[in-house]
Amino acid sequence: MDSLYEHARALLERWKQEMQRLPLPAHIELVEGEAAERMARIIHAIMEAVQNQEAMIVFRPDGEAYRDAWELGRIRKQQSFSIEELVQEHVILRNEFWNLFHEQVDMKQVVDFHLEKRVNSCFDLLLQSAASAYQYEFTKEIMENPLRDQVTDLYNKSYFHGRLIEELRRAVRYSHDITLVLFEIDNFHEVSASGSEEDMRNILRLISASLARMTRDCDVVARLGEASFAIILPETGWRGGKIMAERLCKYFIKELRPLINTDNADLRWGLASYPEEVRLPEKLYACAVEAMRSSRSLGPEEVGVYRSSEAQEEI
Repeated sequence: MDSLYEHARALLERWKQEMQRLPLPAHIELVEGEAAERMARIIHAIMEAVQNQEAMIVFRPDGEAYRDAWELGRIRKQQSFSIEELVQEHVILRNEFWNLFHEQVDMKQVVDFHLEKRVNSCFDLLLQSAASAYQYEFTKEIMENPLRDQVTDLYNKSYFHGRLIEELRRAVRYSHDITLVLFEIDNFHEVSASGSEEDMRNILRLISASLARMTRDCDVVARLGEASFAIILPETGWRGGKIMAERLCKYFIKELRPLINTDNADLRWGLASYPEEVRLPEKLYACAVEAMRSSRSLGPEEVGVYRSSEAQEEI
């Protein structure tokens, strides 16, 4: 138990240090008073959830950690935090937790994807609760789940960008591979004109269900635009990412063509990997976009892969 309290205190201090770096007015008590008390209880609950799966109950609606997160959201709302700044605070907390987790050997009891999924689920519920305190300023649909796209139930664009920054920081710190896969339906406006709105929704739902089913629990799958999607693949190089993307591409060509019933729809795939090919982590997204655009010159079942100028190996 002493070790649990020590880790909780260490995480609380990391959260304070990172929050104080945010460009917010100096008079706002970011990490003192009630906010600090609420966060201390939340962090302790997170540490308990690492050790005991049953401890997750406090993160569910009406649980103590869930209520603390709502109160913290209320405080941030009073301090004029935007919803984007609220998400940023939770991304900071999640990032600092995993940094601490990988640094502390005695916390690595069972380092597997089931543990990562469990802990990340706790973080998602915390953000959902905190954001619900903004319900009078935002639509009911957004506040029901601020992390998810309402049509596909995949992660939304705001959450995706926060997680991409987080996963890149982890990849840099621990020298791990990370691959970003982008996918879009080309000429989607023309495709939409050929069917009803409900037909298009069904197509997007088919895509989202397939992406969720055919990826790992540790992967982050998001809808970025009307018909564009992204998959973050932690600890995966470009070769593994290419295999997965090609499998998805072939599946969608088989399943979507009959539904779309038009020759105008082309599937565009592109991926980029750090540090194998992309040398600067902040360039990963731009390089994946570049790869996706280059796929227009490839065959219908081929995936564009960003390769650095130094790469000599043929794909």
